[in-house]
Amino acid sequence: MKDTSKKTTAKVGPLKGIRALDKPRSMGDVAYDFLKQAIVKGDIPPGQRLIENQLSVQMEVSRVPVREAVKKLEQEGLVEKTGGRGFVVKGLTREEIEETLGIRALLESYAAYLATEHINDSIVKKLEDSIKAYRTAFENKGSTDKLMQLNTQFHEIIYKAAGSGKLYSLISSFRDAIHRYRRPLLECEHYAKVSLRDHEEMVKAMRRKDKKKVEELVRKHILRGMDIIIKEFDAGKTV
Repeated sequence: MKDTSKKTTAKVGPLKGIRALDKPRSMGDVAYDFLKQAIVKGDIPPGQRLIENQLSVQMEVSRVPVREAVKKLEQEGLVEKTGGRGFVVKGLTREEIEETLGIRALLESYAAYLATEHINDSIVKKLEDSIKAYRTAFENKGSTDKLMQLNTQFHEIIYKAAGSGKLYSLISSFRDAIHRYRRPLLECEHYAKVSLRDHEEMVKAMRRKDKKKVEELVRKHILRGMDIIIKEFDAGKTV
């Protein structure tokens, strides 16, 4: 007897939970990320020579990926060629400091304004927890790296609370430059303490939903930091 029943065929389509696999990263890319973060964090300071052979030995890779990494860093303006064949970490100019921190003041003060419009108990708690952790680290003489991490965390909460993807992307494009400024600022004990006070005042104004006040506080907070960095620069310190 002939089987006349219909056979069901499973539909072919994207399977849930399956995505494209990450492509293996080249050692040049890994070396580039490692060196870039070391420069941005200030572990490799401005003026430091980058010697290919030395980096190759310390990073336990061949000289080829190191050469590729340094070339990319040069293209980004983080290092520059010396008179010889080597490279040095490039310092910032006065104009770059004023331009970058001036733009940051505009973007972040607006982000704080928007965040205040969306403020709620959950966001306030995150900000207060971040401040509490920063205060503990500061009072216990925590490392500059720890203070930088907590300072960044506080500002990140505000960026995200603003609820603007475009604004977040713009601020993120300045992320590396911002990190380069935070270290010299937070290495100054007085500024590290003032930064804590500023953050507390910002949250108080947010609780009151005083958008204009928050915007003003954030702008002054960043421009105060810019003034300190410029004074350091004018005094001959490489930034």
